[in-house]
Amino acid sequence: MFKMQKLLIFSILFMISPLSFSVTLSSMTKSQVEHFLVDKTLISIPTDNLNGKTIDNTFSMFMDNHGVIWGKMSHKPANEPQTDKGIYSIAKDGLFYITWQHWDGSKKLSGYFFDTQNAYLAIGRDHVFHTAYMKEMIQSGNRLK
Repeated sequence: MFKMQKLLIFSILFMISPLSFSVTLSSMTKSQVEHFLVDKTLISIPTDNLNGKTIDNTFSMFMDNHGVIWGKMSHKPANEPQTDKGIYSIAKDGLFYITWQHWDGSKKLSGYFFDTQNAYLAIGRDHVFHTAYMKEMIQSGNRLK
């Protein structure tokens, strides 16, 4: 009987704990993205997504407040330039659009930024993880020039 009570208590705790400890991330709004990420140089962790593939490369980017974005990979990717320039826009709900001149076949990419305690996550609209930018690595102004 005692084992049965333990099993019942454990089962209840197991079912309740994910509910109690679950976290929901909300995407950043346009004003949040503009405030925290625009006119700053962001340096990613050494993982990124290029041409639909996850690559081991640190990605740095700068978005000015006129819709122009510059990007640089720490290591030159195969068959792609190490640096690129493009345009970006941000919708009211925070959905961002980027079109690079060369990278990703010059296709219009879209996704959201998510704010965590120590990083901003970049997730594509297709739910693909692109990269994370550690907050402590963000610098004011364009450091890519």
